[in-house]
Amino acid sequence: MSRLYDALRRVEEEGRDAATNPPETVVAPPKNPDQLSAIQSLPARIRSESHIVVLSDPHSPGSERFRLIRMALRSSSGGKLPKVLLITSPLPKDGKSTVALNLATSLSEGGKYKVLLLEADLHRPTLLSNLGLEPMSGLSEVIQGLNEPFAAIHRIEPLDIYLLSAGRSIGHPSELFQGERFHDLLQKFKASFDCVLIDSPPAFPLADVVALKAHADGVLLVARAGVTPRESISETIQLFKPGQVIGMILNAQEEVNQIYAKYYYRKDVSTTSERSNGRGDGGGVAWSVDRSARTPR
Repeated sequence: MSRLYDALRRVEEEGRDAATNPPETVVAPPKNPDQLSAIQSLPARIRSESHIVVLSDPHSPGSERFRLIRMALRSSSGGKLPKVLLITSPLPKDGKSTVALNLATSLSEGGKYKVLLLEADLHRPTLLSNLGLEPMSGLSEVIQGLNEPFAAIHRIEPLDIYLLSAGRSIGHPSELFQGERFHDLLQKFKASFDCVLIDSPPAFPLADVVALKAHADGVLLVARAGVTPRESISETIQLFKPGQVIGMILNAQEEVNQIYAKYYYRKDVSTTSERSNGRGDGGGVAWSVDRSARTPR
């Protein structure tokens, strides 16, 4: 308990320092504004089980956690967001896709950043289902040259994020991620968006993460509190270069809500937040930034 509180207190102190002395951040306009303006908008039909707390309960402890992550990402990169951020987890069902949706929504809040959420889990994609959208052409078709990149992207309302979904499942996607076509595709996206979030497959037992890591400026590791084995977290960290894992998100951590509500929320607000976010993905999120990405004890 004390270790968790200390970690949260350090993050809060970093957030206050950033608010007191905010780094000068200049967000360059996209180099291809016409391409972005032509992107079709789609209204999402978001269900409560999608756990997009940044949208459904913006004043909750979970939402504030993602805003702190946003500040921490900026401060860890000299005031700018990493251009390509890979989000992965050691095992399936750790909640990485839900975290990716919440983080993308938090980053795009207020229209400050143009964020592309790229679904690279071609084995078991979940983002369209979480958003209540029908299957559509996506990344796999684009990489294979069957669709134009910006024609397959949609602006998702009311999240105000851009999404390139996985598309049709294919065999051996890791080979596609190693090819020049995927590299060139990312270069185009980096020129048009402030940040590209890659929702990656879990690290084990797939080889996709090994192929994707070469394209990432930073990696966020998502683990489920009390469920993901510590050994799996350690093995996942070892897949990446030293310093490439810039942070770890401990998902579904109920203690976070209790601590946050006690110190920062009025009784009426905290009670509502704990009822809606005490369970499931994205409700309680403990965040730590550690360049060495030590395995939590």
